[in-house]
Amino acid sequence: MSHWNEKQALAYDQQWGELDFHRQIPSLAGVSNNTRVIEIGCGGGFLSVCLANHAEGVSVLALDPSDKMIELANKRKQQSGLGKAQLAFLQAGAESLSVDAQSIDLVIAAFSLHHWSDPKLGMQLVFNGLKLGGKIWLCEDMNTPTGGELKVNDDLKAFAGIKLLLEQFNFANIKKQLLWTPEGEFLIVEATKTATINSQ
Repeated sequence: MSHWNEKQALAYDQQWGELDFHRQIPSLAGVSNNTRVIEIGCGGGFLSVCLANHAEGVSVLALDPSDKMIELANKRKQQSGLGKAQLAFLQAGAESLSVDAQSIDLVIAAFSLHHWSDPKLGMQLVFNGLKLGGKIWLCEDMNTPTGGELKVNDDLKAFAGIKLLLEQFNFANIKKQLLWTPEGEFLIVEATKTATINSQ
């Protein structure tokens, strides 16, 4: 994932760090009691807190490559009163995901897939970490401009590109949804791991 400098991280968090849409994501993604969640590209951690608070026994490991984002996220965690078993932050990108094989119920990447520096490696690690029947849940903001200082993979902001990437790793039941809210138009893509061996 591309690394953000402090100025970029603060500007992003101020504008996009706490959306009402973030509060909807745990329900949209199907978080329930005792769900083990990996969040990739957690930014300032507001969604991470929403996920961890959503149901009993939820455990969230949230990753972001930006040290400033992790600093902001830890401040939000401290304010929330959540413990380490409920929520932990790690400065890392998708390409550094390191969890036991078939140990995760749900992987969430909200507004981050298009920033992954090596999407194939990241998706391979996600696939390996998910349990059989586990799910990946992705969303992209369709109204956010793709230009600017940060590296953006435009193909991974569109359903066709996301679907192609998921199919390369034998994810099944690929579904999309377009959700309109006062904060923007969001593309949601989810898929399920139904086999232990991918097609790579």
